[in-house]
Amino acid sequence: MQILVVEDDPDIRTALEQNLGDVGYVVSAAGTAREALRLAALSPPDLVLLDLMLPDRPGSDVCRALRTDPRTRTVPVIMLSARSGEEDRVAGLEQGADDYVQKPFSMRELLLRIEAVLKRSRPAPRAPHVDSELATAREQIRVWEGFSLNHFERGEWEECQEICRTILRRHSDQVTQPEAALLLDRIRRCDEFLDRHNGRI
Repeated sequence: MQILVVEDDPDIRTALEQNLGDVGYVVSAAGTAREALRLAALSPPDLVLLDLMLPDRPGSDVCRALRTDPRTRTVPVIMLSARSGEEDRVAGLEQGADDYVQKPFSMRELLLRIEAVLKRSRPAPRAPHVDSELATAREQIRVWEGFSLNHFERGEWEECQEICRTILRRHSDQVTQPEAALLLDRIRRCDEFLDRHNGRI
């Protein structure tokens, strides 16, 4: 995870770089709004720690600029400020920040805030990818619903069974129990149909 630290105080900036690096984050740092926006556009971070008071532009301007750039509009921002008033916190959140941390802060608290914001910003887990083999097996289940319209020699049918069983084994984590039961039931029924019709369907 990459974090961009935007802080004009060199002591605070160095402390943040060291502490975040110690717990495994990749850290880049800027002391001005201009440099922060340049770094963010060059390599969009996973999160921005943004000081509200910067020498060239307010941190709120940086936050708005991040939100309007397609490359960084979804990057979470935690504002850092010595201002403690409720109006300041509300204003920071209204400008697009995901959280607001008052200075001075403990690193433990900041790390917990970072973790919480990153967790909220992560996309929901995606459903397992269904590849073409598994899609073919599922389609075959539907085809077998009307198996009387299909004609297989015994050897062809046995080869088809083996392919389908291999697919089931290979993709067992992606096949639901009802699908597996239906597929095996179709294999059994087609076997019985073959036996009743002299090896041909």
